[in-house]
Amino acid sequence: MTIYNVFFNSNKDIVWSSTAGVDSTIIAEQKSTHNYDYLQADVSDIPAGEQFYINAEGNAIVARPTFDPTFSTITPALDAVINITGVPAGTEVFMDGASGGTMSDTTLTLTASEAGSFVIKLTKDKYIDHSTTITVKRYGE
Repeated sequence: MTIYNVFFNSNKDIVWSSTAGVDSTIIAEQKSTHNYDYLQADVSDIPAGEQFYINAEGNAIVARPTFDPTFSTITPALDAVINITGVPAGTEVFMDGASGGTMSDTTLTLTASEAGSFVIKLTKDKYIDHSTTITVKRYGE
């Protein structure tokens, strides 16, 4: 285990961390300049913001959960239906970088209406983003 000095924003996202010494001057400067809060934690993994965040109480580092979606297919034919299940409600769905909205339940149904490859990206606050490429085949492929 290693002691990390962790600075985080009001959304409890880790902004930066260091094993180097941090004194009260640095803590005060980060608070006054950036409004970052401070936590010292003894952890085994580097508390990178992409993988961890700070709990609601502001006193512990928490691992971000990962998505575990199930795709009925990632190589559908034209006009086929693609069901994506096991996604938490509140997940925002992007297709090729464009937002398709936020899911209200745990299943997403798409229709493959155009041939080609498309990236489906799932994002949710405090989760690690997930991307999957869907390749829609032309008729007869």
